[in-house]
Amino acid sequence: MKNQVWNSRFLIILALAMSLFLLIGASAYADDDAGLNAEAMDELRDAGVDKYLGTSVSTEIDYGVWTRHDFDRNLTPDPSYPSGFRPDGPVCIAGTDYSVFTKEGDPKKLLIFLQGGGACWQNFYNCNILASSQSPPPAGPFPGVFDSGSPDNPFADYSVVYMPYCDGSTFGGDNDVHDASFPFGPTRHHRGLRNASAGMDVAGERFPNAKQITVMGHSAGGVGVAAFAPFLARFVFGNDTKLTVYNDAGPIAVNLGTPPWLGGPDIPWLSVWARQNDWQFAQFYPQSCIDDGRCNAFGQQTGIINWRLENDSSIREGFYETDSDRTNRFFAQGDGTLMDPQVYRNLILTEHGALNEAYPRRYKRFIVSADDTHGAVQVTAGTPNFPFPQPFKFYDQEANGTHLTEWATEFVRIGARQSKFGWKDIVEDYVPVPIP
Repeated sequence: MKNQVWNSRFLIILALAMSLFLLIGASAYADDDAGLNAEAMDELRDAGVDKYLGTSVSTEIDYGVWTRHDFDRNLTPDPSYPSGFRPDGPVCIAGTDYSVFTKEGDPKKLLIFLQGGGACWQNFYNCNILASSQSPPPAGPFPGVFDSGSPDNPFADYSVVYMPYCDGSTFGGDNDVHDASFPFGPTRHHRGLRNASAGMDVAGERFPNAKQITVMGHSAGGVGVAAFAPFLARFVFGNDTKLTVYNDAGPIAVNLGTPPWLGGPDIPWLSVWARQNDWQFAQFYPQSCIDDGRCNAFGQQTGIINWRLENDSSIREGFYETDSDRTNRFFAQGDGTLMDPQVYRNLILTEHGALNEAYPRRYKRFIVSADDTHGAVQVTAGTPNFPFPQPFKFYDQEANGTHLTEWATEFVRIGARQSKFGWKDIVEDYVPVPIP
């Protein structure tokens, strides 16, 4: 009888303990399920971030294992344009056609990929011009994250939306500039947000049941996913999705130069000014981010990531980079020269380290030293220190003994313990490259 009473008391105590554990656990992770809060959504709508969603018309064409989606440029007569027409649909920087590509996989898993390709602003023309030049191979081979046959690829079974990059404004611009110096036409069409919105519409139409979504960008596309693309994903797919953002070598931090009020302007500051003047990206910053100083067209643009992490309690973001990235040292310097490797390392560690410090469970880095290659999720171009293209960087890159594929696998594995026990913030000690 005593044993029965003791057993009953034990079961009651155990049940109460389990209830308390579940209550505490639910409270601890309640915000993880919230997504982007309603006030933030309203601010983004007020800023016009969603204004191009649902406005584009596309035609589907079979393209090997892909489907190509060609968008109507919607040419409108306008005598203020040298061509006599203003394209009101998605277009590339020279006014040519824009397309995105989709590939079927698991309908509940979706990789939305924004390609890179430099940047263009007044008297600085170093960007990809045509969407067609970045078309994926119709039938393969598919390197890096697009390899559906690799057991080490965490995205192997994902459906894919692939967005070429040809707007010159890192998927964030919304402005046309009549520019007689531009070698590819009389007008530069910086339609980055419009193009990204068109691609996100296709993503929602083709894969409406996606529940695990990674918005990934390489280089200029990395800047795009650091800025507005995750917000577009929330508008299209809502908060009932597990959303991660993978930034492959899009530092979204640059040499700010010397402004006029401090003895300038020098060329790097003029580049900062020209990017905002030509692209007009700051119009899409939420007002509260502007008011508290995090979002500033002439400051570091990592503030929008900080604002997103503050207002989207379940999103997670990862940043991959080499600390001597030769391509990014060119674009970040802003005057046509290469930024010193140690200066570049300090820049990215300062900006992205502050994000990790503020949100250590939801923003983490994979920083490789003694390396000046650019990105790792697809074929990586050669450099003076790595003279041949690197087609398998995603699979053989490692930092502090952790392979990049392992880091990426833990990154997209959503779960209460995932951030604490699996996904790590990794920054290698500095080792200079032989040829800076």
